[in-house]
Amino acid sequence: MKKNCWVGAIFCMLVFLSACGTTSSQQVTSSETKNESSPDLASQEQVITYLDKDYEIIYPTKKIVTASLEAMEDAVALGFEPLGAVTVGDGFPNYLKEHLGEDVANVGNKFGPDVEAVTALTPDVILGSTKFDDSVTASLSKIAPTINVSHQSINWEDNLRLMGQLTGKTEDAEQKIVDYQSDLSAFKKDHPNTPDQKAVIIRIRDGELCVYGEKVYYNPMIYGDLGFQIPEELNAIEAQTTISVEQFAKWNVDVVFVQFSDEENAGHLDFLNNLKENAIWQSTPAVNSNHVYYNIVDAGYQGGTYLSKEAFLSSASDQLQ
Repeated sequence: MKKNCWVGAIFCMLVFLSACGTTSSQQVTSSETKNESSPDLASQEQVITYLDKDYEIIYPTKKIVTASLEAMEDAVALGFEPLGAVTVGDGFPNYLKEHLGEDVANVGNKFGPDVEAVTALTPDVILGSTKFDDSVTASLSKIAPTINVSHQSINWEDNLRLMGQLTGKTEDAEQKIVDYQSDLSAFKKDHPNTPDQKAVIIRIRDGELCVYGEKVYYNPMIYGDLGFQIPEELNAIEAQTTISVEQFAKWNVDVVFVQFSDEENAGHLDFLNNLKENAIWQSTPAVNSNHVYYNIVDAGYQGGTYLSKEAFLSSASDQLQ
């Protein structure tokens, strides 16, 4: 009789331990499922690689400060609302403001965000800009891991993928890239003559005509994507360079895109109107053939992001003759 009781006790203990193991296993499975459907719950410190450099960052996360306009554009493109963002002049750029949301904090000027304002937001990651001075990057890095997002147009896909990975919107980022390529194919079909036309984009800043190298601003798109010819004179230019109207007239371009914003031309608000009335400007082939496009997109767009490229492509598809 004692033997039977002893066997029965062992059997009950085994059943109890088995049940505990099953419960533990179910809890782990449930937790993993929640993490997959709710990125915030899956947030953990892990390594992320961006442009061949590794960063140890907590992600996916909503606690991101977009301390550069490039990062702000990528956030808007993916429908992500950051903790804070930088300003141009007195506030957020108009073309982004309505998409950022009322809860996004102002963290100061795009050239050097306010350290105290950023610190107060306790971000998991700060997305700066490769335009930053080293001192700005050093200050931000003391608050949270800081990634300086490239302002080079050729890195737009890497930038968008970075934002997608950090925010748990990887699939959305990949779809945006596919959508752009699809829209580009449609543009080329509708505008097959771009390889026969020489084009240039001019950005008016501080009352001067500014042009850019082949890999800067919208140029990778204009020449690489849309297929326009690059003026020979532009081959010697790398960074932003100012030129006179007389110099530009000698380029004999067929298509001109002119970008002008009040914020970048304080004290020179009449410059664009004066340019249009300039006899030398009027003598250029693009003006004579009515192939000058003023602010084809909002002049605030940075040019080297998905949002900039898609906006430009959409307008070019509608407006180009």
